[in-house]
Amino acid sequence: MIRFDNVTATYKKNIGIFNISFEVNPGELVFIMGPTGAGKSTILKTIYKDIHIDSGKIFLNNKEISNSSSNLSISNTRNQIGMIFQDFKLLNNRSVYDNVALPLRILGVSNKNIKHMVRESLNKVNMSNYELSYPLELSGGEQQRIAIARALVNNPKIILADEPTGNLDPNISDEILDLLEVFTDNGSAVLMSTHNFPLIKPRNKKFIELSKGRMV
Repeated sequence: MIRFDNVTATYKKNIGIFNISFEVNPGELVFIMGPTGAGKSTILKTIYKDIHIDSGKIFLNNKEISNSSSNLSISNTRNQIGMIFQDFKLLNNRSVYDNVALPLRILGVSNKNIKHMVRESLNKVNMSNYELSYPLELSGGEQQRIAIARALVNNPKIILADEPTGNLDPNISDEILDLLEVFTDNGSAVLMSTHNFPLIKPRNKKFIELSKGRMV
C-alpha cells in the first residue's frame, strides 16, 4: 500500500510537487498522468527516497517513511520496492542472469536461492531462454522485460514504474502493461507514470493527473 497525505517536495525554487494526496491499495494499478515536467517522476522519487519531502506524510505498507533519512532506513524502504525505469538501467557488460540477480546479491541471498529466484522471475516475463544473453543483444522490449524481472526478483509488494513504455512501440507497450496487470493479481501495488493517455485509456484504471506539480 502507498499513501500520500498532503505531500510537498521541491528540488528547485517552485519546482516539484505540491499538496499531493492519493492512495494505491494492494492489487491495484494506478497511473500518474501528465506532460514532461508535471511532477510524475518526482512522486516516484519521493517514495524511493531519492528526494526528501518538505511537508506531508508518505506511508508504505501502513508505515510512515517520510522522516526516515538514515542510510539503513533508506535501504529498508528500497528493499520493499521494485523499480522499473524508462531507460532500463541494465548493466551492458553483465549477462541477463547477472542483471536480474544483482538485487539479491546486494541483499546477501545464497547462490542456490539466487539461481531459483532469477529463473522464476525470468519465467514470469517469458524470458527464461535469455539467461546468458547480454542487454545489447536484445530488443528494447526484451530489455524492458529483463528490467521488470530484476524489479520483481525479490517479490516486492510495491512496484514503481517510471515511464516504462516511453521508448517502446505501441504493441510492445501494451505487452508491458499486460505484465504489470498480472502482478497486481498477486497483490502487488503498482504505480506507473506515463504521458501517454491513449495507451492507458482502454485499461479503465484509476489515474492521477498532474499539471505543474499539482493534482488536476
